[in-house]
Amino acid sequence: MKQFKKLLAILLCAVMVIGLFAGCQSKDKPEDSSASSSTSSTEKKEEEKKEEKKEEPKKEEKKEEPKKEEPKKEEKKEEVVEEKGITYTGVSPVFEETKVISWIGTNGSSLTFEWDKMDWCHEICRVANVELEMEMLENTTYNDVINPRLAAGADLPDVVQMPSKDEDMKFIKSGLFAELTSYYDDYGYNLAWRFEDNPTVKGQLTTPDGKIFYVPVVDMSTDYCPAPLLNFTWTSELGFDVPKTTDEYYELLKAMKGADLNGNGEDDEWPLFLRAGMETFMGSMWGLDLRLGYYNNDGTVEASYINDRYLDYLTYMNKLYTEGLLYNEWSTSTYDIQNKLFSNNQVGSGYHYTNNCQSYCRLIDGEWKNDGSMPLTFGAVEPYTTAVWGKKELAGLDPIAGVFGISKFCEKPDEVFCFLDFLYSEEANNLLYYGIEGVDYKVENGRKILDTERRSTNNYASVAGNNMGAFPRILLAEHRDNAYVPEIGERNAAIRQFYKIPIGFAYALEDELETVKTYATDLSTYWGEMRVAFITGTRPLSEYDDYVNTLKNMHIDDMAAVYQAKSDRIG
Repeated sequence: MKQFKKLLAILLCAVMVIGLFAGCQSKDKPEDSSASSSTSSTEKKEEEKKEEKKEEPKKEEKKEEPKKEEPKKEEKKEEVVEEKGITYTGVSPVFEETKVISWIGTNGSSLTFEWDKMDWCHEICRVANVELEMEMLENTTYNDVINPRLAAGADLPDVVQMPSKDEDMKFIKSGLFAELTSYYDDYGYNLAWRFEDNPTVKGQLTTPDGKIFYVPVVDMSTDYCPAPLLNFTWTSELGFDVPKTTDEYYELLKAMKGADLNGNGEDDEWPLFLRAGMETFMGSMWGLDLRLGYYNNDGTVEASYINDRYLDYLTYMNKLYTEGLLYNEWSTSTYDIQNKLFSNNQVGSGYHYTNNCQSYCRLIDGEWKNDGSMPLTFGAVEPYTTAVWGKKELAGLDPIAGVFGISKFCEKPDEVFCFLDFLYSEEANNLLYYGIEGVDYKVENGRKILDTERRSTNNYASVAGNNMGAFPRILLAEHRDNAYVPEIGERNAAIRQFYKIPIGFAYALEDELETVKTYATDLSTYWGEMRVAFITGTRPLSEYDDYVNTLKNMHIDDMAAVYQAKSDRIG
Protein backbone atom coordinates (compact mmCIF):
# COMPACT_ATOMS: atom_id res chain seq x y z
CA MET A 1 0.00 0.00 0.00
CA LYS A 2 2.78 2.33 0.90
CA GLN A 3 4.49 1.43 -2.36
CA PHE A 4 1.23 2.16 -4.27
CA LYS A 5 0.92 5.59 -2.65
CA LYS A 6 4.54 6.30 -3.44
CA LEU A 7 4.04 5.32 -7.10
CA LEU A 8 0.87 7.46 -7.31
CA ALA A 9 2.78 10.46 -6.02
CA ILE A 10 5.50 10.05 -8.62
CA LEU A 11 2.89 9.89 -11.40
CA LEU A 12 1.16 13.04 -10.17
CA CYS A 13 4.49 14.91 -10.15
CA ALA A 14 5.20 13.82 -13.71
CA VAL A 15 1.81 15.06 -14.87
CA MET A 16 2.45 18.45 -13.24
CA VAL A 17 5.87 18.79 -14.92
CA ILE A 18 4.35 18.01 -18.33
CA GLY A 19 1.61 20.60 -17.71
CA LEU A 20 4.08 23.26 -16.76
CA PHE A 21 6.11 22.59 -19.93
CA ALA A 22 3.03 22.83 -22.11
CA GLY A 23 2.08 26.14 -20.48
CA CYS A 24 5.48 27.57 -21.30
CA GLN A 25 5.09 26.60 -24.95
CA SER A 26 1.67 28.27 -25.13
CA LYS A 27 3.00 31.62 -23.87
CA ASP A 28 5.73 31.74 -26.58
CA LYS A 29 3.33 31.14 -29.53
CA PRO A 30 2.20 34.78 -30.18
CA GLU A 31 5.82 35.67 -31.12
CA ASP A 32 6.12 32.67 -33.43
CA SER A 33 5.44 32.91 -37.17
CA SER A 34 2.51 30.55 -36.79
CA ALA A 35 0.79 33.05 -34.52
CA SER A 36 0.22 35.48 -37.47
CA SER A 37 -2.11 32.94 -39.00
CA SER A 38 -4.77 34.17 -36.64
CA THR A 39 -4.54 37.63 -38.48
CA SER A 40 -6.23 37.99 -41.90
CA SER A 41 -4.17 38.76 -45.03
CA THR A 42 -5.99 42.12 -45.40
CA GLU A 43 -4.98 43.16 -41.94
CA LYS A 44 -1.42 42.15 -42.72
CA LYS A 45 -1.34 44.42 -45.82
CA GLU A 46 -2.73 47.32 -43.85
CA GLU A 47 -0.05 46.84 -41.26
CA GLU A 48 2.62 46.74 -43.94
CA LYS A 49 1.29 50.03 -45.41
CA LYS A 50 1.43 51.63 -42.01
CA GLU A 51 5.00 50.49 -41.61
CA GLU A 52 5.89 51.93 -45.07
CA LYS A 53 4.35 55.29 -44.15
CA LYS A 54 6.35 55.36 -40.98
CA GLU A 55 9.55 54.90 -43.06
CA GLU A 56 8.80 57.77 -45.52
CA PRO A 57 10.41 60.55 -43.49
CA LYS A 58 13.62 58.56 -43.47
CA LYS A 59 13.58 58.41 -47.29
CA GLU A 60 13.20 62.24 -47.50
CA GLU A 61 16.10 62.73 -45.14
CA LYS A 62 18.20 60.63 -47.47
CA LYS A 63 17.23 62.86 -50.45
CA GLU A 64 18.35 65.97 -48.59
CA GLU A 65 21.72 64.54 -47.68
CA PRO A 66 23.42 65.44 -51.02
CA LYS A 67 22.52 69.14 -50.47
CA LYS A 68 24.53 69.09 -47.28
CA GLU A 69 27.55 68.00 -49.34
CA GLU A 70 27.45 71.07 -51.72
CA PRO A 71 29.93 73.17 -49.73
CA LYS A 72 32.44 70.37 -50.23
CA LYS A 73 32.04 70.79 -54.01
CA GLU A 74 32.96 74.48 -53.70
CA GLU A 75 36.03 73.53 -51.71
CA LYS A 76 37.02 71.22 -54.55
CA LYS A 77 36.71 74.13 -57.03
CA GLU A 78 39.07 76.19 -54.93
CA GLU A 79 41.52 73.32 -54.90
CA VAL A 80 41.39 73.22 -58.72
CA VAL A 81 42.19 76.96 -58.90
CA GLU A 82 45.19 76.41 -56.66
CA GLU A 83 46.30 73.52 -58.83
CA LYS A 84 46.14 75.84 -61.88
CA GLY A 85 48.66 78.09 -60.18
CA ILE A 86 46.58 81.29 -60.43
CA THR A 87 48.04 83.11 -57.47
CA TYR A 88 48.28 86.41 -59.34
CA THR A 89 47.71 89.54 -57.25
CA GLY A 90 48.66 92.29 -59.70
CA VAL A 91 52.45 92.24 -59.30
CA SER A 92 55.34 90.23 -60.70
CA PRO A 93 55.97 87.42 -61.13
CA VAL A 94 52.61 86.76 -62.72
CA PHE A 95 53.29 83.01 -62.79
CA GLU A 96 55.44 80.72 -60.68
CA GLU A 97 56.45 78.75 -63.75
CA THR A 98 57.08 80.11 -67.25
CA LYS A 99 53.93 80.36 -69.36
CA VAL A 100 54.03 80.44 -73.15
CA ILE A 101 51.51 82.84 -74.77
CA SER A 102 51.03 83.20 -78.52
CA TRP A 103 50.37 86.72 -79.83
CA ILE A 104 49.80 88.74 -83.00
CA GLY A 105 50.03 92.52 -83.32
CA THR A 106 51.69 95.52 -84.90
CA ASN A 107 54.07 98.03 -83.37
CA GLY A 108 51.75 100.78 -84.57
CA SER A 109 54.35 103.02 -86.15
CA SER A 110 55.48 103.78 -89.67
CA LEU A 111 58.77 102.05 -88.90
CA THR A 112 59.01 98.33 -88.30
CA PHE A 113 61.13 97.20 -85.38
CA GLU A 114 62.16 93.64 -84.63
CA TRP A 115 60.53 91.94 -81.67
CA ASP A 116 63.76 90.14 -80.81
CA LYS A 117 65.50 93.49 -80.21
CA MET A 118 62.80 95.01 -77.99
CA ASP A 119 64.75 94.64 -74.75
CA TRP A 120 62.30 96.65 -72.65
CA CYS A 121 59.41 94.39 -73.68
CA HIS A 122 61.45 91.26 -73.07
CA GLU A 123 62.26 92.52 -69.59
CA ILE A 124 58.53 92.85 -68.91
CA CYS A 125 58.09 89.24 -69.99
CA ARG A 126 61.05 88.09 -67.90
CA VAL A 127 59.79 89.58 -64.64
CA ALA A 128 56.28 88.25 -65.38
CA ASN A 129 57.67 84.76 -66.15
CA VAL A 130 56.11 84.77 -69.62
CA GLU A 131 57.47 83.67 -72.96
CA LEU A 132 55.72 85.32 -75.90
CA GLU A 133 55.47 83.68 -79.27
CA MET A 134 55.12 87.03 -81.02
CA GLU A 135 54.03 87.50 -84.61
CA MET A 136 54.87 91.15 -85.29
CA LEU A 137 53.47 92.67 -88.49
CA GLU A 138 53.92 96.01 -90.20
CA ASN A 139 51.29 98.61 -89.40
CA THR A 140 50.62 99.37 -93.06
CA THR A 141 49.70 95.76 -93.85
CA TYR A 142 48.30 94.58 -90.53
CA ASN A 143 44.61 94.89 -91.41
CA ASP A 144 45.15 93.11 -94.72
CA VAL A 145 46.66 90.16 -92.86
CA ILE A 146 44.49 89.91 -89.76
CA ASN A 147 41.05 90.54 -91.27
CA PRO A 148 41.03 87.41 -93.48
CA ARG A 149 42.13 85.31 -90.51
CA LEU A 150 39.35 86.77 -88.39
CA ALA A 151 36.86 86.18 -91.18
CA ALA A 152 37.95 82.56 -91.45
CA GLY A 153 37.82 82.16 -87.67
CA ALA A 154 41.01 80.12 -87.73
CA ASP A 155 44.78 80.38 -87.33
CA LEU A 156 44.45 82.76 -84.38
CA PRO A 157 46.88 82.87 -81.44
CA ASP A 158 45.98 83.39 -77.78
CA VAL A 159 46.01 87.20 -78.02
CA VAL A 160 44.91 89.26 -81.01
CA GLN A 161 45.41 92.97 -81.49
CA MET A 162 42.09 93.92 -83.08
CA PRO A 163 42.12 95.87 -86.34
CA SER A 164 39.30 98.07 -84.97
CA LYS A 165 37.31 98.51 -81.78
CA ASP A 166 34.71 96.09 -83.19
CA GLU A 167 32.06 98.80 -83.05
CA ASP A 168 29.41 96.60 -84.63
CA MET A 169 30.35 93.66 -82.35
CA LYS A 170 30.84 91.51 -85.43
CA PHE A 171 33.69 89.56 -83.89
CA ILE A 172 32.06 89.41 -80.48
CA LYS A 173 28.94 87.89 -82.00
CA SER A 174 31.01 85.41 -84.00
CA GLY A 175 32.18 83.78 -80.78
CA LEU A 176 35.83 84.19 -81.71
CA PHE A 177 36.79 85.81 -78.41
CA ALA A 178 36.47 84.80 -74.79
CA GLU A 179 34.17 86.76 -72.51
CA LEU A 180 36.33 88.54 -69.93
CA THR A 181 33.68 89.92 -67.56
CA SER A 182 34.47 87.59 -64.65
CA TYR A 183 38.22 87.93 -65.22
CA TYR A 184 37.98 91.68 -64.76
CA ASP A 185 36.34 91.00 -61.39
CA ASP A 186 38.74 88.25 -60.32
CA TYR A 187 42.10 89.31 -61.75
CA GLY A 188 41.78 92.93 -62.97
CA TYR A 189 43.87 94.41 -60.16
CA ASN A 190 45.74 97.02 -62.20
CA LEU A 191 42.97 97.64 -64.71
CA ALA A 192 40.64 98.50 -61.82
CA TRP A 193 42.74 101.33 -60.44
CA ARG A 194 43.66 102.57 -63.90
CA PHE A 195 39.94 102.76 -64.70
CA GLU A 196 39.40 104.96 -61.64
CA ASP A 197 41.44 107.65 -63.40
CA ASN A 198 39.53 107.01 -66.63
CA PRO A 199 35.94 106.59 -65.41
CA THR A 200 34.29 106.24 -68.84
CA VAL A 201 36.45 103.34 -70.08
CA LYS A 202 34.74 100.39 -68.41
CA GLY A 203 31.32 101.59 -69.53
CA GLN A 204 32.64 102.05 -73.06
CA LEU A 205 33.97 98.48 -73.14
CA THR A 206 30.75 96.98 -71.81
CA THR A 207 28.25 95.63 -74.33
CA PRO A 208 24.57 96.58 -74.00
CA ASP A 209 23.92 93.24 -72.25
CA GLY A 210 26.57 93.96 -69.62
CA LYS A 211 29.54 91.90 -70.85
CA ILE A 212 33.18 92.72 -71.58
CA PHE A 213 35.24 91.00 -74.27
CA TYR A 214 38.31 93.18 -74.78
CA VAL A 215 41.25 94.77 -72.98
CA PRO A 216 41.87 98.36 -74.14
CA VAL A 217 44.69 100.67 -75.02
CA VAL A 218 43.99 103.73 -72.87
CA ASP A 219 45.23 107.01 -74.29
CA MET A 220 45.49 110.40 -72.60
CA SER A 221 42.15 112.16 -72.87
CA THR A 222 42.77 115.33 -70.85
CA ASP A 223 46.55 115.74 -71.10
CA TYR A 224 48.79 116.83 -73.95
CA CYS A 225 45.84 117.18 -76.29
CA PRO A 226 45.49 119.99 -78.87
CA ALA A 227 45.34 123.53 -77.49
CA PRO A 228 46.03 127.12 -78.63
CA LEU A 229 49.75 127.77 -79.20
CA LEU A 230 51.53 131.13 -79.34
CA ASN A 231 54.86 132.47 -80.54
CA PHE A 232 55.84 134.23 -77.30
CA THR A 233 58.69 136.12 -78.94
CA TRP A 234 56.31 137.74 -81.44
CA THR A 235 53.66 138.46 -78.82
CA SER A 236 56.24 140.16 -76.57
CA GLU A 237 57.71 142.18 -79.44
CA LEU A 238 54.24 143.47 -80.34
CA GLY A 239 53.51 144.32 -76.69
CA PHE A 240 50.48 142.02 -76.42
CA ASP A 241 49.42 139.99 -73.44
CA VAL A 242 48.18 136.45 -73.92
CA PRO A 243 44.64 136.77 -75.33
CA LYS A 244 41.71 135.75 -73.17
CA THR A 245 38.95 135.92 -75.79
CA THR A 246 38.63 135.13 -79.48
CA ASP A 247 38.21 138.88 -80.10
CA GLU A 248 41.53 139.63 -78.39
CA TYR A 249 43.12 136.80 -80.32
CA TYR A 250 41.85 138.27 -83.59
CA GLU A 251 43.43 141.64 -82.73
CA LEU A 252 46.77 139.92 -82.02
CA LEU A 253 46.65 138.08 -85.35
CA LYS A 254 45.98 141.34 -87.19
CA ALA A 255 48.99 142.92 -85.46
CA MET A 256 51.21 140.03 -86.61
CA LYS A 257 50.15 140.36 -90.23
CA GLY A 258 52.82 142.10 -92.31
CA ALA A 259 54.97 143.04 -89.30
CA ASP A 260 58.04 141.16 -90.61
CA LEU A 261 58.53 139.55 -87.21
CA ASN A 262 61.06 137.07 -88.57
CA GLY A 263 63.19 139.96 -89.82
CA ASN A 264 63.79 138.72 -93.35
CA GLY A 265 62.34 141.80 -95.03
CA GLU A 266 59.44 139.86 -96.56
CA ASP A 267 55.74 139.65 -95.82
CA ASP A 268 55.83 135.87 -95.49
CA GLU A 269 54.55 135.29 -91.96
CA TRP A 270 51.33 133.47 -91.17
CA PRO A 271 49.64 134.66 -87.97
CA LEU A 272 47.76 131.33 -87.68
CA PHE A 273 49.01 128.06 -89.12
CA LEU A 274 46.84 124.95 -88.97
CA ARG A 275 47.54 121.55 -90.33
CA ALA A 276 44.65 119.83 -92.11
CA GLY A 277 41.95 118.78 -89.65
CA MET A 278 43.22 120.74 -86.66
CA GLU A 279 40.59 123.44 -87.23
CA THR A 280 38.02 120.99 -85.85
CA PHE A 281 39.63 121.14 -82.39
CA MET A 282 39.06 124.90 -82.32
CA GLY A 283 35.31 124.27 -82.30
CA SER A 284 35.50 123.53 -78.57
CA MET A 285 35.75 127.28 -77.90
CA TRP A 286 32.22 127.54 -79.29
CA GLY A 287 30.95 124.50 -77.37
CA LEU A 288 31.15 122.22 -80.41
CA ASP A 289 32.60 118.81 -81.15
CA LEU A 290 33.57 119.03 -84.80
CA ARG A 291 35.56 115.80 -84.81
CA LEU A 292 32.76 113.46 -83.80
CA GLY A 293 29.97 115.83 -84.83
CA TYR A 294 27.93 115.40 -81.64
CA TYR A 295 28.43 117.20 -78.34
CA ASN A 296 27.16 116.33 -74.88
CA ASN A 297 25.90 119.61 -73.44
CA ASP A 298 25.18 118.81 -69.78
CA GLY A 299 23.49 115.52 -70.63
CA THR A 300 21.77 116.60 -73.85
CA VAL A 301 23.45 115.53 -77.07
CA GLU A 302 23.53 118.21 -79.75
CA ALA A 303 24.44 117.86 -83.42
CA SER A 304 27.31 120.35 -83.65
CA TYR A 305 27.12 120.88 -87.40
CA ILE A 306 23.60 122.31 -87.31
CA ASN A 307 23.97 124.21 -84.05
CA ASP A 308 23.58 128.01 -84.09
CA ARG A 309 27.01 128.30 -82.48
CA TYR A 310 28.50 126.57 -85.49
CA LEU A 311 27.47 129.51 -87.68
CA ASP A 312 29.40 131.79 -85.31
CA TYR A 313 32.44 129.50 -85.61
CA LEU A 314 32.26 129.52 -89.41
CA THR A 315 31.87 133.29 -89.48
CA TYR A 316 34.98 133.75 -87.33
CA MET A 317 37.11 131.27 -89.29
CA ASN A 318 36.00 132.70 -92.61
CA LYS A 319 37.07 136.15 -91.44
CA LEU A 320 40.56 134.87 -90.53
CA TYR A 321 40.89 133.19 -93.92
CA THR A 322 39.55 136.11 -95.93
CA GLU A 323 41.89 138.59 -94.23
CA GLY A 324 44.96 136.41 -94.76
CA LEU A 325 45.42 135.63 -91.09
CA LEU A 326 44.89 131.86 -91.54
CA TYR A 327 47.38 129.92 -93.67
CA ASN A 328 45.78 129.85 -97.09
CA GLU A 329 46.43 126.16 -97.82
CA TRP A 330 45.59 124.88 -94.35
CA SER A 331 43.10 122.24 -95.61
CA THR A 332 45.87 120.39 -97.47
CA SER A 333 48.88 121.25 -95.31
CA THR A 334 51.32 118.51 -94.33
CA TYR A 335 54.10 117.86 -91.82
CA ASP A 336 56.69 118.92 -94.38
CA ILE A 337 54.95 122.26 -94.94
CA GLN A 338 54.62 122.73 -91.20
CA ASN A 339 58.31 122.05 -90.52
CA LYS A 340 59.42 124.36 -93.34
CA LEU A 341 57.33 127.25 -92.01
CA PHE A 342 58.61 126.82 -88.45
CA SER A 343 62.21 126.52 -89.66
CA ASN A 344 61.84 129.96 -91.28
CA ASN A 345 60.12 131.41 -88.19
CA GLN A 346 56.97 132.15 -90.20
CA VAL A 347 54.33 131.03 -87.67
CA GLY A 348 52.75 133.31 -85.08
CA SER A 349 50.26 130.88 -83.54
CA GLY A 350 48.72 127.47 -84.02
CA TYR A 351 46.47 124.83 -82.58
CA HIS A 352 48.09 121.46 -82.00
CA TYR A 353 49.29 118.86 -79.51
CA THR A 354 51.08 120.77 -76.78
CA ASN A 355 54.21 118.61 -76.47
CA ASN A 356 55.08 119.43 -80.10
CA CYS A 357 56.14 122.87 -78.94
CA GLN A 358 59.56 121.54 -77.94
CA SER A 359 60.36 120.62 -81.55
CA TYR A 360 58.85 123.90 -82.78
CA CYS A 361 61.24 125.84 -80.54
CA ARG A 362 64.21 123.94 -81.98
CA LEU A 363 63.02 124.55 -85.53
CA ILE A 364 62.55 128.29 -84.92
CA ASP A 365 65.92 128.73 -83.20
CA GLY A 366 68.69 126.22 -83.87
CA GLU A 367 70.47 127.38 -80.71
CA TRP A 368 67.50 126.67 -78.45
CA LYS A 369 68.39 123.97 -75.92
CA ASN A 370 66.01 121.32 -74.67
CA ASP A 371 67.84 120.78 -71.38
CA GLY A 372 65.42 123.03 -69.48
CA SER A 373 67.84 125.94 -69.34
CA MET A 374 65.85 128.04 -71.83
CA PRO A 375 62.17 129.07 -71.73
CA LEU A 376 59.77 128.03 -74.45
CA THR A 377 59.57 130.50 -77.29
CA PHE A 378 56.47 128.75 -78.66
CA GLY A 379 54.03 127.17 -76.22
CA ALA A 380 50.49 126.32 -75.14
CA VAL A 381 48.09 128.79 -73.52
CA GLU A 382 44.60 128.66 -72.02
CA PRO A 383 41.63 128.46 -74.40
CA TYR A 384 40.03 131.68 -75.55
CA THR A 385 36.40 132.32 -74.69
CA THR A 386 33.68 133.35 -77.12
CA ALA A 387 30.66 135.58 -76.61
CA VAL A 388 28.23 132.82 -77.62
CA TRP A 389 29.71 130.12 -75.33
CA GLY A 390 31.56 131.95 -72.59
CA LYS A 391 33.31 128.86 -71.19
CA LYS A 392 36.99 128.02 -71.28
CA GLU A 393 36.91 124.63 -72.94
CA LEU A 394 39.28 122.37 -74.84
CA ALA A 395 38.46 119.23 -76.79
CA GLY A 396 39.77 116.13 -75.08
CA LEU A 397 40.19 112.75 -76.73
CA ASP A 398 38.43 109.40 -76.53
CA PRO A 399 40.44 107.43 -73.94
CA ILE A 400 40.06 104.12 -75.81
CA ALA A 401 42.60 104.00 -78.63
CA GLY A 402 42.30 100.29 -79.46
CA VAL A 403 41.42 96.85 -78.07
CA PHE A 404 42.88 93.35 -77.69
CA GLY A 405 41.00 90.07 -77.49
CA ILE A 406 41.75 86.59 -76.12
CA SER A 407 40.78 84.11 -78.81
CA LYS A 408 38.53 81.10 -78.26
CA PHE A 409 41.52 78.90 -79.13
CA CYS A 410 43.35 79.98 -75.97
CA GLU A 411 43.42 77.03 -73.57
CA LYS A 412 43.81 79.11 -70.41
CA PRO A 413 42.23 82.54 -71.00
CA ASP A 414 42.17 83.34 -67.29
CA GLU A 415 45.95 83.04 -67.07
CA VAL A 416 46.47 85.09 -70.23
CA PHE A 417 44.20 87.79 -68.81
CA CYS A 418 46.44 88.01 -65.76
CA PHE A 419 49.39 88.92 -67.99
CA LEU A 420 47.30 91.51 -69.84
CA ASP A 421 46.41 93.06 -66.50
CA PHE A 422 50.08 93.07 -65.46
CA LEU A 423 50.90 95.19 -68.50
CA TYR A 424 48.90 97.92 -66.74
CA SER A 425 51.00 97.71 -63.58
CA GLU A 426 53.39 100.47 -62.58
CA GLU A 427 56.34 98.09 -62.96
CA ALA A 428 55.47 97.11 -66.53
CA ASN A 429 54.50 100.68 -67.39
CA ASN A 430 57.89 102.03 -66.32
CA LEU A 431 59.68 99.41 -68.39
CA LEU A 432 57.55 100.09 -71.46
CA TYR A 433 58.06 103.86 -71.44
CA TYR A 434 61.33 104.50 -69.60
CA GLY A 435 63.33 101.31 -69.95
CA ILE A 436 65.53 99.72 -67.31
CA GLU A 437 66.29 101.79 -64.23
CA GLY A 438 69.99 102.48 -63.85
CA VAL A 439 70.56 101.88 -67.54
CA ASP A 440 68.03 104.05 -69.37
CA TYR A 441 67.00 106.41 -66.57
CA LYS A 442 67.59 107.30 -62.94
CA VAL A 443 65.32 108.65 -60.22
CA GLU A 444 66.16 111.89 -58.42
CA ASN A 445 63.82 113.50 -55.88
CA GLY A 446 60.97 111.36 -57.11
CA ARG A 447 61.41 112.43 -60.74
CA LYS A 448 62.63 110.08 -63.45
CA ILE A 449 65.59 111.53 -65.30
CA LEU A 450 65.80 110.00 -68.75
CA ASP A 451 69.04 109.51 -70.63
CA THR A 452 67.81 111.60 -73.56
CA GLU A 453 71.01 111.22 -75.55
CA ARG A 454 70.87 107.43 -75.28
CA ARG A 455 67.14 107.39 -76.13
CA SER A 456 67.54 109.48 -79.27
CA THR A 457 70.71 107.88 -80.67
CA ASN A 458 70.01 105.44 -83.51
CA ASN A 459 66.33 105.39 -82.55
CA TYR A 460 67.32 103.50 -79.40
CA ALA A 461 64.08 103.93 -77.42
CA SER A 462 61.81 102.85 -80.27
CA VAL A 463 63.96 99.84 -81.11
CA ALA A 464 63.92 98.82 -77.43
CA GLY A 465 60.10 98.88 -77.43
CA ASN A 466 59.10 102.31 -76.12
CA ASN A 467 55.28 102.56 -76.18
CA MET A 468 55.18 99.32 -78.18
CA GLY A 469 51.91 99.25 -80.12
CA ALA A 470 51.32 95.50 -79.91
CA PHE A 471 50.71 95.65 -76.14
CA PRO A 472 47.55 96.85 -74.38
CA ARG A 473 48.82 99.73 -72.28
CA ILE A 474 48.04 103.10 -70.74
CA LEU A 475 49.69 106.36 -71.76
CA LEU A 476 50.14 108.77 -68.85
CA ALA A 477 50.93 112.46 -68.59
CA GLU A 478 54.07 111.66 -66.60
CA HIS A 479 55.55 109.88 -69.62
CA ARG A 480 55.64 113.17 -71.49
CA ASP A 481 56.40 115.20 -68.38
CA ASN A 482 59.62 113.20 -68.07
CA ALA A 483 60.41 113.14 -71.79
CA TYR A 484 60.18 116.90 -72.41
CA VAL A 485 61.49 120.08 -70.82
CA PRO A 486 59.76 120.88 -67.51
CA GLU A 487 57.91 123.90 -68.91
CA ILE A 488 56.02 121.64 -71.33
CA GLY A 489 54.63 119.68 -68.38
CA GLU A 490 53.90 122.83 -66.40
CA ARG A 491 51.85 124.29 -69.21
CA ASN A 492 50.02 121.01 -69.67
CA ALA A 493 49.14 120.93 -65.99
CA ALA A 494 47.85 124.50 -66.16
CA ILE A 495 45.33 123.79 -68.92
CA ARG A 496 44.36 120.22 -68.00
CA GLN A 497 41.26 121.47 -66.18
CA PHE A 498 39.75 122.83 -69.40
CA TYR A 499 39.67 119.59 -71.37
CA LYS A 500 36.35 117.88 -71.84
CA ILE A 501 36.14 114.21 -72.76
CA PRO A 502 33.97 113.70 -75.85
CA ILE A 503 31.23 111.13 -76.32
CA GLY A 504 33.54 108.18 -76.66
CA PHE A 505 33.37 104.86 -78.42
CA ALA A 506 30.57 102.59 -77.18
CA TYR A 507 28.81 99.52 -78.54
CA ALA A 508 25.51 100.11 -80.29
CA LEU A 509 22.23 98.23 -80.20
CA GLU A 510 21.03 96.62 -83.43
CA ASP A 511 18.69 99.44 -84.42
CA GLU A 512 21.32 102.06 -83.53
CA LEU A 513 23.90 100.23 -85.57
CA GLU A 514 21.60 100.19 -88.56
CA THR A 515 21.15 103.96 -88.26
CA VAL A 516 24.92 104.49 -88.12
CA LYS A 517 25.54 102.24 -91.13
CA THR A 518 22.86 103.99 -93.13
CA TYR A 519 23.65 107.64 -92.44
CA ALA A 520 27.03 108.25 -90.74
CA THR A 521 29.39 108.17 -93.72
CA ASP A 522 27.30 110.41 -95.95
CA LEU A 523 26.80 112.90 -93.13
CA SER A 524 30.48 113.21 -92.21
CA THR A 525 31.50 113.48 -95.87
CA TYR A 526 29.01 116.27 -96.53
CA TRP A 527 29.65 118.37 -93.46
CA GLY A 528 33.43 117.99 -93.92
CA GLU A 529 33.28 119.29 -97.47
CA MET A 530 30.97 122.12 -96.47
CA ARG A 531 33.17 123.13 -93.51
CA VAL A 532 36.08 123.81 -95.86
CA ALA A 533 33.78 125.48 -98.39
CA PHE A 534 32.28 127.88 -95.83
CA ILE A 535 35.66 128.81 -94.32
CA THR A 536 37.32 129.42 -97.68
CA GLY A 537 34.24 131.19 -99.05
CA THR A 538 33.59 128.88 -101.99
CA ARG A 539 30.13 128.53 -100.46
CA PRO A 540 28.71 131.74 -98.96
CA LEU A 541 27.48 131.72 -95.39
CA SER A 542 24.16 132.99 -96.70
CA GLU A 543 23.48 129.39 -97.73
CA TYR A 544 23.85 128.13 -94.16
CA ASP A 545 20.11 127.54 -93.64
CA ASP A 546 19.90 125.45 -96.80
CA TYR A 547 22.92 123.47 -95.58
CA VAL A 548 21.21 122.79 -92.23
CA ASN A 549 18.05 121.59 -93.97
CA THR A 550 20.12 119.25 -96.10
CA LEU A 551 21.70 117.69 -93.02
CA LYS A 552 18.30 117.27 -91.41
CA ASN A 553 17.06 115.50 -94.53
CA MET A 554 20.13 113.27 -94.28
CA HIS A 555 18.90 112.19 -90.80
CA ILE A 556 21.41 114.02 -88.62
CA ASP A 557 18.82 114.14 -85.84
CA ASP A 558 18.49 110.36 -85.93
CA MET A 559 22.25 110.08 -85.52
CA ALA A 560 22.14 112.50 -82.59
CA ALA A 561 19.57 110.22 -80.93
CA VAL A 562 21.98 107.29 -81.29
CA TYR A 563 24.74 109.22 -79.56
CA GLN A 564 22.32 110.34 -76.88
CA ALA A 565 21.55 106.70 -76.10
CA LYS A 566 25.25 105.77 -76.13
CA SER A 567 26.11 108.67 -73.87
CA ASP A 568 23.38 107.67 -71.42
CA ARG A 569 24.71 104.10 -71.27
CA ILE A 570 28.33 105.14 -70.72
CA GLY A 571 27.26 107.41 -67.89
